[in-house]
Amino acid sequence: FLTGRNALSLPLPQVDTHKEGKVVVEIKVDRDGNVVSATPGVKGSTTVDSYLLSVAKNAALQSRFDSKADAEPIQKGTITYIFRF
Repeated sequence: FLTGRNALSLPLPQVDTHKEGKVVVEIKVDRDGNVVSATPGVKGSTTVDSYLLSVAKNAALQSRFDSKADAEPIQKGTITYIFRF
């Protein structure tokens, strides 16, 4: 969720496990729509599994949003990934 912006690409995490849980990733996005920072495991997450946190972070870093010239230089938002077996 990123206020006033649309996702252009939200890759799914590549998972090779039977673990389950929800990982909320805090993202920071620049005006061009690039995710410049991703912090997995923030409030709302239901797991602290290092593997799930890692794959969620990697997927978030590959995400892209539309550009917005009048946005804050760095805009914060979240992406939520739900892992089910």
